[in-house]
Amino acid sequence: MRRLPAVVTAALAATSLLSAPALAQPARGTKGQATLYELQSGGGNCSYPSRPAGDLYVALSPGEYAAAAACGGYLDVTGPKGTVRVKVVDQCPECQAGHIDLSRTAFARVADPAKGLVGVTYRPVANPKVGRPLSFRVKEGSSQWWLALLVIDHGNPLTSVEVKSAGGTWRKLARADFNYWIAESGAGQGPFSVRVTDTRGHRVTANGVRLSPAAVQRSTTKMY
Repeated sequence: MRRLPAVVTAALAATSLLSAPALAQPARGTKGQATLYELQSGGGNCSYPSRPAGDLYVALSPGEYAAAAACGGYLDVTGPKGTVRVKVVDQCPECQAGHIDLSRTAFARVADPAKGLVGVTYRPVANPKVGRPLSFRVKEGSSQWWLALLVIDHGNPLTSVEVKSAGGTWRKLARADFNYWIAESGAGQGPFSVRVTDTRGHRVTANGVRLSPAAVQRSTTKMY
């Protein structure tokens, strides 16, 4: 759960399911402003189990967060001191479009943290280097009758996640605004093949994902 800036009230992501919306990524070279905050635990509204390496992360306004469609993507943010690359892990509920919330570490790369608020330019990164294969986390409470699946380390934001049990057919999952992908009627006992598609048109399949709630399962499959 994130700790919002002093001017923002802490809020949890709603748990209603949403079909994957059109991705409202920041436009190329968006001029805006940045503040700073720190996650208290976990990975923010995107539900990642840990912070990104180096504590370089960002929270977006509701429109740019787009009900989790931006989760897992990266931005290059430029301010008075330089440029930093940050991972989208969170939503800033009261931020207006063009207002991003950087981790303290990331903010210090682009401006003096004592300023608290600074003008920046930011843009989405195409095919960022992640360096790790995909991993998956099955949410607590999942069973053969209800499945929630988190995809980690994909680089570009995702547009589609599908699962298939041995001998079955592909089942398209619905993204929730806390970034898990849901099969409301379940997908069987597994293990599953998981087919993942991103905003840049990459599509890969990882096999052998087990129905093991709360365990992060690292695959050998990379998006690109």
